[in-house]
Amino acid sequence: MKKIYLVTAIIISQILFLSGMVAYHNVKLSGAKRVILKTVPYDPMSMFRGRYVNLRYEISSLPRKLLKDATVEDIKGGEDLFVKLKKEGDIWVADSVYKKRPDDKSGVYIRGRLRDYWFSRSGDKLSLEYGIEAYFLNEDSAKEVDKANLGGGNWQENQKRREENLAKLDPETRRIGKEAGEWWVKKLNTELQVWVKEGTITKETSDALTKKYDEAIEKYEAANETTPARSDSKPVLVEIAIDKEGNGYPTKIIIEGKEYR
Repeated sequence: MKKIYLVTAIIISQILFLSGMVAYHNVKLSGAKRVILKTVPYDPMSMFRGRYVNLRYEISSLPRKLLKDATVEDIKGGEDLFVKLKKEGDIWVADSVYKKRPDDKSGVYIRGRLRDYWFSRSGDKLSLEYGIEAYFLNEDSAKEVDKANLGGGNWQENQKRREENLAKLDPETRRIGKEAGEWWVKKLNTELQVWVKEGTITKETSDALTKKYDEAIEKYEAANETTPARSDSKPVLVEIAIDKEGNGYPTKIIIEGKEYR
């Protein structure tokens, strides 16, 4: 009898916990601003991962000229930035980027984190993640979204395109991109600073090496991760709820008027 009471108590506790979580998020997003963002075709190996899809947005990669209140020397990888959005038709796009969120009550700002791996001071792009890059769906819906995103392609076809893109890179860029990783670049930068301090190399040589490796890794990652859009791919839109702190929460995916939740 005690075992039955215990099991019943556990079940009730779980129900109350889940109900509380739902209520909490409903309250949190009750005053949120709803925007529609456009995604870009994305396939890290396959966009489809069981019951969720990986998403990349047009605002995931932005020109550095949009940075208004700082220079690239003032920001670092892993730092939060605020992207001001503006509406163009039914879609919201990036208008400007700020290190510190402006005191603008009428503006719509979404908080993004500067990707540490991609951030180099030599490139012309800011690569950001917003915490909205994954969306859970049932398996059938996930497959439909994946098919629309890639225009009916599959991971074998995309892997072939990826290999073709990598083959176009020069051998040195491929070598650096294949062998280097985030930890490796951090270690290299640390060593370069030590060598400059010791007088082993000049600051100019250190800067040239840093630029060389940053650019090579950026080119390699772009070739390795970017999937060209197929002619039969369909635009994948995502409704995002943005709370008062600028945090985004995906609420539904829209493909040609059909909604996926």
